[in-house]
Amino acid sequence: MRLSPVDPRLHVFQATIARAHLNAGRYTEASLWAERALHNKPNDGNALRVLAASSAHAGHMEKARQAIARYLQLAPDWSLTEVKNWDSPYRRPDDYAKLVDGLRKAGLAEQQGFA
Repeated sequence: MRLSPVDPRLHVFQATIARAHLNAGRYTEASLWAERALHNKPNDGNALRVLAASSAHAGHMEKARQAIARYLQLAPDWSLTEVKNWDSPYRRPDDYAKLVDGLRKAGLAEQQGFA
């Protein structure tokens, strides 16, 4: 990121760092990096998912709910069922469980059409 600070894919690197912090249980740092990614690309789905999950884990429920609402504007059919069937980049089950649990806490419905 230091070598190419104006790279048009900077948001990808920032969202990946956010995901690493989420995996490590550093929820505040994860939220900050996800917000940086969203500053560079406001509709980055990965950053929105990480922001929602990490904010919920950190106890910032309003921020988590807002991130879920923004994400559902982009992907209205998403639910926890979709997340569980998703070909996730999370390879360790504990990391994936943190994401799913955080999204659940943030208010993502279990199934489409259900709150």
